[in-house]
This record gives sequence, structure tokens and C-alpha cells, in this order.
Amino acid sequence: MTREVHRADPRPSLRSSRQWDDYFARNDQELMAIPWETGGELTDQERKAITSSIQGFQLGESSEGFHLSKCAKVWSERHADPDYYEAIKRFIREEQRHARDLGRFMEMAGIPKVRKTWPDTVFRKLRHCANLELSIAVLVTAEIIAKVYYPALQQATASPVLRKLCDQIIQDEKPHVEFQCERLAILRRHRSRFTVVSRQALHRFFLFGTSLVVWHKHGRAMKAGGLGFRSFLRECRHEFELARQLMDPAEYSTEGAALTRFEKA
Repeated sequence: MTREVHRADPRPSLRSSRQWDDYFARNDQELMAIPWETGGELTDQERKAITSSIQGFQLGESSEGFHLSKCAKVWSERHADPDYYEAIKRFIREEQRHARDLGRFMEMAGIPKVRKTWPDTVFRKLRHCANLELSIAVLVTAEIIAKVYYPALQQATASPVLRKLCDQIIQDEKPHVEFQCERLAILRRHRSRFTVVSRQALHRFFLFGTSLVVWHKHGRAMKAGGLGFRSFLRECRHEFELARQLMDPAEYSTEGAALTRFEKA
């Protein structure tokens, strides 16, 4: 059964770069306590199910974000919005925390890190060859899939450390998607309706193709967590619809400080 998508607010507010910078700063001080002292033991069955998958996601979370940071800095300077650059830097550090914590767990569990996977290589090249808008769109795709993946990974193990790590990452991913999608709404504020809808359609197609690749590489881990192929695709579609509303300028009020703040830019 397909879940119905609802908006919490029919006219959502668009948060400022300063608000997002404040959020990331606050979140960094309010992290969950990870029970590292319990160790990283995995059963043989768990290890077989999740090893290659967690290696791939740990690598994906470890990006230095140089290109995104560079694009954000240029945009911030051009549009006199320095808080956006600061927020992006905090966002990147949060992603790197995910990679660092997953890496720590992997070391405890005796799982070696990997330096390269072909899906990660493709994603990085797409982002590095893109402008800010396309870089964010590619990033949103990865974040949407992460929102579906980590709950399944959590259910695939009884490890207290990994389960709590998944709790933290799941909690972080929702604001990540919101932050990036709101920025897409700002970047597309002057686009024609045809252009916005066309880009959403291309984004949906890209997500579908990426979902197939992710399932091929990580399906075993997700199945171990009780998430089948059809359910995975359905959840990805659901999360995309939520994200689509957030990245659509037409979904926001143009009154007050919503989108009009950037009209002069």
C-alpha cells in the first residue's frame, strides 16, 4: 500500500541561512550518547549481511565536500549571504561525523574500510562536474536513499553501537534533506514553471535509476533488516515526494521573508 503524502503546513516557511547555521551548531552539541563501551560485535550472519554495504555507505559519507563548499562560497559571496557558506561547512562536517563514527564501529567490528566503489565514484564525479543546483540535486538523491537505508540497517543488527549510530544518522538525515531542498527552492525561484517541473521529473528518474543501483549493492543488508525490493522503491518514492514539495518554489509563500529575501540577488 502506498502511503499518502501530507504536508505539515500548507504554506511552509523557508528558513534562512542563519537559521540553518544555528541548527547545525546546536545539533553538534546535542548528539546522542553512543555506547562504544559495549563493543562492536556482530554475529556471523550479521557480518555476512552488512559488511560490504556498511563499507560502501561509510565511504559515501566521507566526502570532503570541496566542490560543494566552493560552489556555496561563490554563491554566498555573489548573493551577500555568508551564513549559507557557514551552514554548508557545518553540514559537511556533520556528514564527516557520520563517516568517522561508522569507521570507528567498523574498526571495532574488524571490518576494513574501502577506498573506492564504482557507485561512489560516479556520484562524486557527477557532483564535481556540476554547478551548485545540480550538486545539491545529486546530494538530495543520496540523502533520500539514506533515509530509507539506515532504518533497514538498524533492523539488520542487534549491535547496540550500530543501532544507536543509526538512530543518530536517521535523526540527522531529515533536516539534511530539508536544508538542501529549501536551497533548491531558492535557486529555482526565477525558473519557469515548465523548467521546475521538468527538472523534478528528471530528478525522479535519476532517483529511480540510483535506487536500482543501491539495491544491487546493498539489497542483502536491507533484506536482512526486513526491507524488500518493492518496499524499498516505494519508500524512496514516498521520500522523494516529500522532498519534491520542499524543493518547489511554488509551495512557498512569496510574502514576507520567504522567497522575496533573495529577489534582489
